[in-house]
Amino acid sequence: MFAGIIGDHLLGPYFLPERLNGEKYLTFLQQVLPDMLNDVTPHVRWIMWFQQDETPAHYVRDVRNHLDIAFPNRWIGRGGPVA
Repeated sequence: MFAGIIGDHLLGPYFLPERLNGEKYLTFLQQVLPDMLNDVTPHVRWIMWFQQDETPAHYVRDVRNHLDIAFPNRWIGRGGPVA
């Protein structure tokens, strides 16, 4: 399950597949998360940080590359700018 808090705004919950792999997680990040952030102002999206835990799907190279683009120097997790 994914859920997030941005100020007083709650994102989700969104139920991820039971067997999450890097490809499915990347699809979530590219296709679902942007829609979930529609109500968040562009300014807040630009300064917000993204944090994830250390499940193997989060460490896949394509996922980390996507986070580097979507949240440059603003994501927390294994292999990220803040670990």
